Amino acid sequence: ALSNESSCVSCLSCLLLLFVSSVAFLSKIQSQRDLQIWFRLCLEFGSLITNSFITENPCKAVPLDFYFVIDSSRSIRPNDYEKVKTFIINLIQFLKIGPDATRVGLLQYGSVVQPEFSLKTYNNKAEVEQAVRNMEHLATGTMTGLAIQYTMETAFTEEEGARPANLHIPRIAMIVTDGRPQDTVEEVAAQARQAGIQIFAIGVGRVDMNTLKAIGSEPHSEHVHLVANFSQIETLISVFQSKLCGEMCEVVDHQCQHICVSSPASYRCKCRKGFTLNPDGKTCKEDSCMCKCRKGFTLRPDGKTCKSKCQMLFFFGFLAVFQKRSSRISLHFETRQHFKPVVIKLFHVEDLN
Repeated sequence: ALSNESSCVSCLSCLLLLFVSSVAFLSKIQSQRDLQIWFRLCLEFGSLITNSFITENPCKAVPLDFYFVIDSSRSIRPNDYEKVKTFIINLIQFLKIGPDATRVGLLQYGSVVQPEFSLKTYNNKAEVEQAVRNMEHLATGTMTGLAIQYTMETAFTEEEGARPANLHIPRIAMIVTDGRPQDTVEEVAAQARQAGIQIFAIGVGRVDMNTLKAIGSEPHSEHVHLVANFSQIETLISVFQSKLCGEMCEVVDHQCQHICVSSPASYRCKCRKGFTLNPDGKTCKEDSCMCKCRKGFTLRPDGKTCKSKCQMLFFFGFLAVFQKRSSRISLHFETRQHFKPVVIKLFHVEDLN
């Protein structure tokens, strides 16, 4: 199955062909078998139009380093495994694949991780499609944490075809699973996200939503998806088409207080100058300001007013001379202490005992 838009194109093409055939070739249809053959030709024609439509309307997203991480455990039945392969093939139709465009890699996992092809293996869509068709079901355990660790430590390295981090090519991992992991995922998934990998978590069947949220990036509403069975996984094609090819800020309720910045398959909130993003990732708070003094001045303890360094130097010099002179003429101690606050006030300095 393809996206809803593509299905509509196919149906309309089919109806158009039926209309033309009913006018020009109706007299040539002699039996029900002829009608069935003609109808099958109609569907093939519709599919051809659909594929042409997709090819001529490529995804406008920026290049990606895109990695599929596929659960190949024994709980997945053979026919459901084929549906996952079909889902992958249909999804990449909207991507422009190539060394300077989107690079695609894939691994499947059970009790062990089995890389199928890396980001540098194939340079075009046809090769990727054939490699997906050739995949064989592992039918073992469900070591999801191990698969995420491999994705982070190996799959997204430059040696395996990932582009250097300074090029800012988005790194996206799409994890498809149908059951509870037999290992821990929270810590390794958090490490992968901190390393700059954007993770989509797709659960099929009775998968714990909390586990999916522990794997997927935030916001979870954009990165975590759960479908009832493998037949419904195809409904996500159009969802990911809009994510991978559209401006996310235009199609989601981002709730950013100031600025929404689109990125491939996601978005982030940003604040205007003078503001800092709050922990909720959406609202902003005004930066706290600190007063500074011009050159030659120092900040007073009140944090707002300034005092001249020259005044202080002159004050201390004056005070030293005053104390020296007053000691020579034997001024009474109380008299000097009474005169000192007057001098402090005059020079606008603090009384440093």
